[in-house]
Amino acid sequence: MQGFIAAVEARLRASDVTQVATLVFAALVVTLVTVWPGTPRSINESWYAFAQTRGVILALLALGFGASAVRESGHRSVATAVAVALIALLVLPLEIAAYAATYPATPLWWSLVGIAIAPMAYFMLGVGLGTIANRLRLGAMLPLLVPGVLVGFLMLDLRLGWTVFNPLTASLHVSGRYAVAMVVLAAAALAWGSFRWRKGPGEASA
Repeated sequence: MQGFIAAVEARLRASDVTQVATLVFAALVVTLVTVWPGTPRSINESWYAFAQTRGVILALLALGFGASAVRESGHRSVATAVAVALIALLVLPLEIAAYAATYPATPLWWSLVGIAIAPMAYFMLGVGLGTIANRLRLGAMLPLLVPGVLVGFLMLDLRLGWTVFNPLTASLHVSGRYAVAMVVLAAAALAWGSFRWRKGPGEASA
């Protein structure tokens, strides 16, 4: 357990994690300030724009770190996944503030699904993307592939009329398909993390 805590702490101190966490939090604070009504008498609908922005940013964050984690050692890759989950949890105070001010019809527990479970699901999708990119020797293209895959998910869901991987529509409306997909992928991420941790601290994927 001490080794796990030490690995997570070291990963959280890494410059890439601290910089990304700062950028994510700053971007969401700016979003909330921008959409918050200027006068007390105005109708507050800030949560709708904030929730969609949060969903997309956390999906990109998790996809990117998941794609890069496949090249990390076993313990470091698991610590990366935990760091992504902790960064997502930093959003909770902003989410709750926007939700309380807006009081939307969407239940609050659905927001918690999007913050606590969805990032791990997208992280697992990122692991799959990174694995394929490594096999095809396209690792250098990941900065383009990550947003491209997310856009592909958005277009596919819109074309099929479903909400399975689309964080834009899933942020605002409860979707059974999305919930099932996120839970299954998050469970797969947990299994992947357990396997990677057992591989040891010094083994990385090819």
